Amino acid sequence: MKSLYHMTSNSKILTWVVCLSFLASCTGEHQEHQETARKQYELHEVLRLGDEAQGDTVLFGSVTRLAVNQMGNIFVAEQRPWILHAFGADGAYLTAIGGTGQGPGEYQYGFGGPVIGPADSVYLWCAWPHTRIQIYDPEEYHYVRSVDVTIEEEDQRNFSPFIGAVDDGWIMGIGLHPIMTDDNDFTVLNEDTDRELIQIHQDGSFGPQQYGTIMNDEDIYHIYEDTGGFTWGDVPFGRSTLWTYGPDGMLYYGWNDTIEINAVDVDHASRHVINYDVESVPITDAEMAVATETDQPIWEELYAAHSYHETKPAFQALAADESSRVWIKLSSHEGAIEAEWIILDKDSQLVGQFELPQTVHLEVIQGGYAYGIEHEEGSAPMVVVYEIQESEARPQES
Repeated sequence: MKSLYHMTSNSKILTWVVCLSFLASCTGEHQEHQETARKQYELHEVLRLGDEAQGDTVLFGSVTRLAVNQMGNIFVAEQRPWILHAFGADGAYLTAIGGTGQGPGEYQYGFGGPVIGPADSVYLWCAWPHTRIQIYDPEEYHYVRSVDVTIEEEDQRNFSPFIGAVDDGWIMGIGLHPIMTDDNDFTVLNEDTDRELIQIHQDGSFGPQQYGTIMNDEDIYHIYEDTGGFTWGDVPFGRSTLWTYGPDGMLYYGWNDTIEINAVDVDHASRHVINYDVESVPITDAEMAVATETDQPIWEELYAAHSYHETKPAFQALAADESSRVWIKLSSHEGAIEAEWIILDKDSQLVGQFELPQTVHLEVIQGGYAYGIEHEEGSAPMVVVYEIQESEARPQES
């Protein structure tokens, strides 16, 4: 990948200092303080996409997912309307991939992904009018073919999320939808919130092998008894399963109530758990009032009847790098302008801490760069890229 630092002429260049302390003990209330070798990392902002103030011609209405291939090309998924953009490593617009419609390579009612394969092919998950994975070539991003995913007619499960590509297939979640119909065709709430992480083979089949189990996000559901219709919304400060498929070929996932990240080597069927203790961040009355503000009577009732957490989730975003380290965005106290990120190695050791603006979620750490989505309230989202630079520092007490 070429250095973005030398390619950008109109990007804001911001530096975020990352001090990495290589510790001998795991964190907690009784950390040992000792002389350690410390390295310093700096994150230089080198590229923005979707910045109207800088004259960008592609402005995002929403950004649902980022992906980056081995060449450093950036793939940005939008919804409403659904579209997948491809940008070069220097930020130049390359092409739109697929499109809304019913033709070859097109998609109706959205897609999951993108997912980048080991050879840089691009994959999208499409569920309508039939479940399939659409494949685009790694150079021009032209549509190649689709793989129909076979599922028995009586199987009521659905597929989500579309996580990653391996040498002989793809990783996906499968489980029951939270809203279902019973034998009498009445709408009912499904209490089974588990989703199995499975591999879909290249012929579209899948077997009993599981990489793990994740839970659906915490949501509020309401079924209208008179019509059978339903409504749903996020639980304010609710918990969810966060996951990432790292450039190291590892699958990472965890329920974000605590930092307990499952790390799965999908090729060798091995796993370990990354644990870390952080201080709980309380939810203030003012924050809850803003989160439950609504002008809809039904939601006033639903919010009033719901029991809420007293603290925020332990973490808000998760990414991984080639060295099998996880990068985790912690929850912040009310009014914080910047959010703390921590970097943990596979032995649960804290190897880095730094801050970025609250509005930034990093999604991909690859090739010496960190790629994220920045979304300020009331503004259009942007894609932001940082170059990660490492320097030596003298040993000091941590």
